[in-house]
Amino acid sequence: MKRHTPISAFLLFFVNLNAQDNNLENNQFKINILTPGITYEKKISNNTSLSTDLNLSAGFAYDSDSGTKVLLSPYIREEFRYYYNFEKRNAKNRNTRNNSANYIALTGNYYFKPIGNSEYVSVYDGLTIAPVWGLQRTYRSGINISLIGGAGYNFGTSDRTASFVPVINFTLGWVIGK
Repeated sequence: MKRHTPISAFLLFFVNLNAQDNNLENNQFKINILTPGITYEKKISNNTSLSTDLNLSAGFAYDSDSGTKVLLSPYIREEFRYYYNFEKRNAKNRNTRNNSANYIALTGNYYFKPIGNSEYVSVYDGLTIAPVWGLQRTYRSGINISLIGGAGYNFGTSDRTASFVPVINFTLGWVIGK
């Protein structure tokens, strides 16, 4: 029995080290490249966090009178995230550092009026609330990808803009401070 004590101690240490990977980072900052901006994610509990994005959204709009336009619109997003697959990723020896896991979230996006002349674009300058599914992966280099998808309801500034909308977002960025 005494021969197994060092092995048991090592295994216990390894299991405890792996269990620590189940916890979210207390604070995580990202610089987003594709949609220029910043993200701050704050741990609330072992599996939940609050994520705040301040970004510049790029999109296209078409109007028969003025044709196709590229639109740039600043937005802020708040997400309450519940990460659900840390244990499964750890069991497969996959990375869970820097909150690399899948999650479900309730998200609120507020898009400000687009920069420039865009009177006919009514989807912006409004609030969108949506349940979403997302995944986030951070690699050893600090490169971070995030994908979000769901369906939400947009409350625009005029009556004609309130409607159900798809919510899709892809970000490419870099985790800083780790």
